[in-house]
Amino acid sequence: MSEKIVTTLTGSGPRQVRLRIRHGQGPAVLLMSGAAQTSGFWRPVIEELPGRLMASFDRPGMGGTPWPGHLPTLAEEVETAVGLVRRLGEPVVLAAHSMAAFHAEALIREHPLLVSGLVLVDPSVEWQTRSPKVQGTGLARTVRAAAGSGLAGLGELCMTIETLLQTTWSAARLRQYLRVHRVKDVYGDPDSLAMATAEVMAYSRQAWDLMDVRTDKPWPGVPTIVLSAENSHAEQEADRQRRLAVLLGAELRTVPGSRHLMMLDAPQAIAEAVVDLS
Repeated sequence: MSEKIVTTLTGSGPRQVRLRIRHGQGPAVLLMSGAAQTSGFWRPVIEELPGRLMASFDRPGMGGTPWPGHLPTLAEEVETAVGLVRRLGEPVVLAAHSMAAFHAEALIREHPLLVSGLVLVDPSVEWQTRSPKVQGTGLARTVRAAAGSGLAGLGELCMTIETLLQTTWSAARLRQYLRVHRVKDVYGDPDSLAMATAEVMAYSRQAWDLMDVRTDKPWPGVPTIVLSAENSHAEQEADRQRRLAVLLGAELRTVPGSRHLMMLDAPQAIAEAVVDLS
């Protein structure tokens, strides 16, 4: 895969992301990672689709780029993804995991002609009724400072444990994967840990902002498949995902045996959904 750092323009200024492309035949598939996750988790899915043009990316701070110093907004994420779609060649198929479901849905509502199909991979779903409290960057800055002072190993350990809890893989298999694909290097970087923290802190605000987008922009009917993990991280997630599938007129597929990190547990299910939408 080829890798390069590219700059996308948003309303708040330029953003640097690390773009990874596996060249092949289109239409392109753009893989969008969940909160605090690196694109390295998508490799098993890419391997399930040989010969297909595949792209993934690490948001600012997560791939050797600097953390911008603020909590990411839904508008920024949509504008960044739009820039990448146009670079790859529209229309694309989006595969969005977890919190990235917010970004993908908003992108399609605002730019329906850029996307020909959507796969939501154990998506985050929120039905908020009140505006969340304003969150500052204090915690993210503290994490960044602590990591820069030599505690990056602790953050790396915490992320490894969190990853282990979201997959059916054994600890030995996961450790080998993280080492071979240099995923552990990402979480040893102070900027990555700051951005990971900032993304988690921004979760509620982005979910709220998506509600506004839904009010302003109707769903254009882009073919969509919702993949629901049988053993996800939240008991209520399946019911929320069923409701989301109804909202989007999507096909809902339950993936047996998978936990939240479906890219590791059931990459073939994601690949099949991409092919079905193509």
